[in-house]
Amino acid sequence: MNLKLAIGAVLRTLRSKAKRTRESLADAGSTTYLGRLEDGKSGISVDKLELISETFGMSPVTILTLAVATSQAKTIQEVLAQARIELDAFEASGAIAELGDQIKDGELVARRPGKPIDYQRLENVLRCKSEGMSQKLTAETLGISKQTVHKLWHRDPV
Repeated sequence: MNLKLAIGAVLRTLRSKAKRTRESLADAGSTTYLGRLEDGKSGISVDKLELISETFGMSPVTILTLAVATSQAKTIQEVLAQARIELDAFEASGAIAELGDQIKDGELVARRPGKPIDYQRLENVLRCKSEGMSQKLTAETLGISKQTVHKLWHRDPV
């Protein structure tokens, strides 16, 4: 089962157990939108998930955990154990510090304009450069444009 359908099932169940009508969830969206969510015909935005979660007095993580367990036919404990493994690996990689660097004063830090750099491509171009290849030969060898090679050729390794 896909996650969109599972979220619909979770929302239906939560509303049924709380004996609530769609109209009583008006703060979270129109009855049409809520119906489309419950029927698995619309995806849910993070903002709407947050509003619906608050309406039921739950964390968005709880609703998503229930939905993932439903969609994967797993127990809640299995889903949480997998999440713990993935979170531990994320933390062990040092990504928590990088995550913290993405926010300053409650706002996302602005990124450099333009397309994010492909570090593998940069590494390949700089390797060819260090091997004494020309930019033209590098472009042909790597199958990328001469213009891209030129941009990366003069860039510092990160």
